[in-house]
Amino acid sequence: MNASKRYENFIVFLAPLINSVGGIAIDLYAPSIPSIGRELSASPSLMQNTITITLLFYALGQLFFGVMADARGRKPAVQLGLLVFLGGSVVASIATSIEMLLVARALQGFAIGACQVVARALLVDIVKGPRFYVAIIYLSLAFGLGPVIAPYVGGVIEVHLGWRYNFVLYAIYAVIVLAFVLAGLKESLPHSGRRAALQTVLGYRCILADARFRSSVIVLGSSFSAFLLWNVFGPYIVQERLGHSAQYFGTTALAVGSCYLVGTLVNRALIRRIDPRNLMWTGMSLFLLGVIGIAATASGLSLVNILGGIMLVAFGQGFIFSNAMARSMSLFPDRAGVAASLQGCLMLVFGAVASGVVSALSLASNLAVAAVFLVLWLISLSGMLSVRMQQQAKDDVVVERATAKTQ
Repeated sequence: MNASKRYENFIVFLAPLINSVGGIAIDLYAPSIPSIGRELSASPSLMQNTITITLLFYALGQLFFGVMADARGRKPAVQLGLLVFLGGSVVASIATSIEMLLVARALQGFAIGACQVVARALLVDIVKGPRFYVAIIYLSLAFGLGPVIAPYVGGVIEVHLGWRYNFVLYAIYAVIVLAFVLAGLKESLPHSGRRAALQTVLGYRCILADARFRSSVIVLGSSFSAFLLWNVFGPYIVQERLGHSAQYFGTTALAVGSCYLVGTLVNRALIRRIDPRNLMWTGMSLFLLGVIGIAATASGLSLVNILGGIMLVAFGQGFIFSNAMARSMSLFPDRAGVAASLQGCLMLVFGAVASGVVSALSLASNLAVAAVFLVLWLISLSGMLSVRMQQQAKDDVVVERATAKTQ
């Protein structure tokens, strides 16, 4: 195996490892949210908004580090991001007030913007051909493993050590990822491909003008939100309303995350034989079946129905998320950093809005929970239909050109 192939294999490993920081940053401490609120005298709504503020600064970080990654290079951007994440984790671990915790979460959110931008840009820079789509699936798997494993681990830490040790674990993880970056990552952006910050910002207009990009982001945002929301409202339903422990909630989050993971793996097995668009429509069907499952017991809170339906919703996202991501990323190979940052920013703003709205709602019945997911399904459907119309228009143009050549 030659050196370039070995390095490509390393990047296929490193990019998902970097991206996984974003997955655990949202979910590891989720089981501790009620107990943190009690210790810091914060209301449930304010505590749920510690996720919302993370997502908002995550979105801002995407824009900042997208500009930096295209202007200064991939390696400086991810190094700075990991150092800021490490600092935010330390501040959170010693927080004595909700304000201090919110600042720490904002720092963590801003920092992980670098991880997602650089992870995607590295794959566009280095991995070519059919392997690119496979590498994107690994990227989605790494991000998805956070919600699978992190809440369960966080629940165990909460029960046995206390919530502060969740943030100690964040710091340790940041150090490990930073060590891999320092040891093996080479700069993949040539000097000839670097853009001034203003030039990069002006590039946003061109990307946003692309209807295919906008449609894909709508699908990504609703898919991300559908996967995220259980960790926003779930701790209060499971722990406060139904009286179970933080570790019990962590187990439910593990079940939901595992379904997303299995869906992504099945998608990975089918992607070479089935058109990605058809796989996405399969995911949409599973999404809707999950919503129906939640609503099967309309009145009261039935954890069996809620959990079963959300697990099916998460399984469906395994078919939707990575394919929508690959579609939008492949549109601008010459602007990988800025396209990845804008994609991630808009997706996270979508998730932050969904999280903020849900935090303000009193989800006192299965029907209310089902209504939240139905709205997300309808938004995703609008994006999917728009993608289909654009693809049909593109196919019609190809046919017309082919017909004109033969005449």
